[in-house]
Amino acid sequence: MDIAGYRFITLLVGVEAVVGVLLLLYVHYFKLEKLERYFEDNEIVQLNKLRWPGNLPMQKALRLGQIACFLAFPKSYIRLGDVSEQEIASVPVSLKRWVLWTGYFWLQIFIWMAVRFFLYEL
Repeated sequence: MDIAGYRFITLLVGVEAVVGVLLLLYVHYFKLEKLERYFEDNEIVQLNKLRWPGNLPMQKALRLGQIACFLAFPKSYIRLGDVSEQEIASVPVSLKRWVLWTGYFWLQIFIWMAVRFFLYEL
């Protein structure tokens, strides 16, 4: 491949990384509390809130990570008894999208990084 393709993919990954960080910060600071309201009776979410009670981005990311796993893989966590179907169903679709699409966006960034590596570094 030529240098133009290399620069394009590098620029694409850089721009997407900035947008991804902004999306994550938005979800952490404006959507996390709304999400946690739907899991007030959930033992795991409440334990995570006690373990990471602060407002630092890392603490919010750790709290959001568990809820994101519940929403991304609901059948597994329902089978384990970590979350109930009612809790998952009570979360509005728009709120689920904010959490899941942010994760998918970061997955796309890592895929582009892998494409760049395999096309230009190997």
